[in-house]
Amino acid sequence: MKKYFLKPEKKKFIGIFITSKALNKILKIYKKKKNIIGIKINIKKTGCAGFKYTMKYCEKKKKSEISFSNYNISIFLPKKKIKLLDGLIIDFINKNFHKNFEFYHKNSKKKCGCGESFNIKKT
Repeated sequence: MKKYFLKPEKKKFIGIFITSKALNKILKIYKKKKNIIGIKINIKKTGCAGFKYTMKYCEKKKKSEISFSNYNISIFLPKKKIKLLDGLIIDFINKNFHKNFEFYHKNSKKKCGCGESFNIKKT
């Protein structure tokens, strides 16, 4: 699986890695949603395992976010959760009737049975 690197705005961060399938899907989203400048990714407490990744359209960058950009796309992460999200790998799965973004991170562990939520390793 080939991964593309999204550069952080500050060199002290690892960056985000994105597969070609996820890159193509995000580029299609950009074409449909003309007013967005990127995608916001966050985690929230929910589900049986503890946390879930969330994605939203971004129309304006906030001071409380860090941007990761390359290949004509930008991903925005909240500064408060950067340790949990920096180094994230994003993929897009298209299997039968199931189409969604999948996220992989070294600090993620123990997904629930349905795969919707995960727990976080203590660092």
